[in-house]
Amino acid sequence: MIEDRESSWVIYPEYFDIRFSKRLGRKVPLPYCIDNPSLDEIIEATRKAGFKIVKIEREKKHPANWIENKGRIIILKQNNKSKRETLLLISKHLKIVRKRNIEKKKLEERKKKRRSGINKYLERVLKEKKKK
Repeated sequence: MIEDRESSWVIYPEYFDIRFSKRLGRKVPLPYCIDNPSLDEIIEATRKAGFKIVKIEREKKHPANWIENKGRIIILKQNNKSKRETLLLISKHLKIVRKRNIEKKKLEERKKKRRSGINKYLERVLKEKKKK
């Protein structure tokens, strides 16, 4: 695996976190940031943006945020893009990934509510049949 600095970039979740200042490690402008991005969301957004992930390191910490253990990924550089352009492209896909994950959670909650309502109905019907 290629891990040298000339052919790859290290990307931390702190680069995309709206809660952090530039001093604490944010590298993307606020309109492109999301709240508390997970490493899995960044991995998915990076793949959707068309970058090849060389290595995923879940135990690593960002130097400016050494308290939290959020991890990092290493991706291959593309010759025609700077790191800033790469981060902006990943952040656009990250917002799409976050939106889709929120929609999935809402759909699952609706299904759970629907199932619990059906289960309550079935329990009531069964109790009424037992009484007769």
